[in-house]
Amino acid sequence: MNPIRPNAPSVAGAYSKTWSYREDALLAVYKRLSEVSPTTAKEELRNMIRAAVFLVKKALLDKVSSVFQASLKLLRLMLSQLIPCLGLGRTEVTHCLEQTWPNLLARTGDSVSRVRATVTAFIQEIAVLKDVRALQLIPGEIVKPFKSNFPSRLAQSRAELLEKLLAELGTENSGFTLDNVMMFCTAALEHSASTVRELAVRIILSMYQQHGSAALSYLPPNDAAVRKNFLYKTLFGGFAKIDGKLVETQTWKKGSGQQEGQKEKEEIHSLQEQLAALKEITERGNESTKGQMAKKEVPKAEKESQKPGKATVTKVPQDKITDRVDVQKSINYLDNLCIFCGKKDETFTEDGLDLHYWKHCPMLRRCDECRQVVEIASLTEHLLGECENRPKFSQCPRCLEAVATEDLTRHVQGPACKPPISGKGSSHCPLCHHNFMPGEEAWKAHLMGREGCKQNSRRTAVSQRTQPAQGRAIGGAKLKQAWSVGARNRPLGRGSRIPALAPLARGHTPGKR
Repeated sequence: MNPIRPNAPSVAGAYSKTWSYREDALLAVYKRLSEVSPTTAKEELRNMIRAAVFLVKKALLDKVSSVFQASLKLLRLMLSQLIPCLGLGRTEVTHCLEQTWPNLLARTGDSVSRVRATVTAFIQEIAVLKDVRALQLIPGEIVKPFKSNFPSRLAQSRAELLEKLLAELGTENSGFTLDNVMMFCTAALEHSASTVRELAVRIILSMYQQHGSAALSYLPPNDAAVRKNFLYKTLFGGFAKIDGKLVETQTWKKGSGQQEGQKEKEEIHSLQEQLAALKEITERGNESTKGQMAKKEVPKAEKESQKPGKATVTKVPQDKITDRVDVQKSINYLDNLCIFCGKKDETFTEDGLDLHYWKHCPMLRRCDECRQVVEIASLTEHLLGECENRPKFSQCPRCLEAVATEDLTRHVQGPACKPPISGKGSSHCPLCHHNFMPGEEAWKAHLMGREGCKQNSRRTAVSQRTQPAQGRAIGGAKLKQAWSVGARNRPLGRGSRIPALAPLARGHTPGKR
């Protein structure tokens, strides 16, 4: 049998624009590999496996479900049957995982829940294979801590995988240890998504059940200040239940529980006294009011305030009422609104906005290096400081763009290197390399206008299709502030920040429920 090579017809099919050809190519490779003879030379088998890995790596990112499923089927065949049964050794397992793992992990953050569930189940399946488990590669990747603004779906999938694999693999010679699991969980406790924080709490409780007080060294001390945080209160309460103690009497600091209990009793007693005093004052006030009503006529306004079932109302200044109405109208206006290009559409629900950011918003684009969504105005900063391939780039000393280091000399001598206008503040477009006036509106005119950036493939042909929020709408000050927060102070950085942007576009603060 001839080995599969990168220039074979199957590879051409895998790169076809027609999804059915891509799927057929993967299935053809699957069939050829499943029929391979054990007597085939090891070097030929190794070439076949590596060529198949080359195809799978690309197909794992395919948006068509059937192509993606075919790539998983082929990868499963290689890891569970071919490599172990043909005796190709640990080197090929390592190569296969190292090439495909980044793309597998990326799909755990897919916007389609069915895809997330499928790839999570697949990772769980291959992680327990004998040859894969011996490498301890997957556990080591899963427990890498992330920041609080890490994409929510990716963070949740990582935490779910950790919880499931801990139950199957444990912490003995599996790649999971008390140290790396607790470091992951303490970082996850700070994440903006509540589902991620809740998963972290569950994992910490399971680690405490297995390792006892050793897990406490990774957490802050159990004192009154820490217990004001709901998550830590839940954790320490869970530890108490595991130890078979009452939550009220469980203490890690000598005498702290009794002091807190006594303080609570004193506060309750003080509140009861205050309520009794208020009740007495209210009764006296009622008696006095009845006496006055018997002597003289009560004004109409007072009669209305003393009707049964109505409380006395303090008049609120009209300007404060107007401010509240304006703020509410501003929040309502932000519903179904893209805070970057200003387009307002009824389809801009949470998922609709995600799709708009990912494919259509003319103020955003996908990074060619890491395929994450970033603001075009912040693309240079992303490539230099946040992109996973940032070591490849250097900043041009003349035009300040991010340029591949190996191309820097040629770039400086070429027409694309246009330094900022001396003596004048200016913005510089990383797509067409032109300089223009600074400011938010100048960026929007350049990236969205009819005569704007010719290199922006998302640029709209008719500027009237967007409705920029420039502060002239109801509650303009608040709306303009939201634009500033969304478009400048919260740039799309490492990883797609779409999950964090969607609530902001609806007038909510990310991370708050």
